[in-house]
Amino acid sequence: MYIMIDCDLLASFDFMTDFNGIDRHYPYPFYPAGIYEEDKTKYKSGPASSEYPNLTLSENLTDKYGNILPAGFYMVVISDDLKYLNLYQSNELKARVKIIKLVEEMKTDEELNEEAELIGKIKTYELKKKLKKLRKAQEDYQAFLESEAAKNYASLKDSGKGYYILNYFCYGKKAEGVIQK
Repeated sequence: MYIMIDCDLLASFDFMTDFNGIDRHYPYPFYPAGIYEEDKTKYKSGPASSEYPNLTLSENLTDKYGNILPAGFYMVVISDDLKYLNLYQSNELKARVKIIKLVEEMKTDEELNEEAELIGKIKTYELKKKLKKLRKAQEDYQAFLESEAAKNYASLKDSGKGYYILNYFCYGKKAEGVIQK
């Protein structure tokens, strides 16, 4: 059985003005208006895990120009040029704080030796093709990296003199920034 379709009828049919139902526009139904929350790309999957420290603000911060940094959770990242501490919320830059003091700490000999030993075990077990010992060495190395990441922090304290001090430590870089009230 064959079905004849009139092409002139199809060409004059406007799919966007036909509101007889969404089923007619399968597989790509349209919405009458607006963007729903689930359509925004930042909500399609969960946030990536971050190695940077988080800062929790319990109250709004205002500077001398009247700019407001609302209370919430912020990820603190040092800029590439090592001049600013950037505060991100939902992967959007919300504030920049000028660094007044920066210290780069070196790893101790014990930390360097432990890391080198774990990496050496992984390479040895890869060459010898010992899978159980390789997995154990990889788990140990992952635990070592997580313990290093656990040392990272960011904190904000009121100096009582008209400004806030933002302290930051991440992978050996210790920085201080100032936010004037």
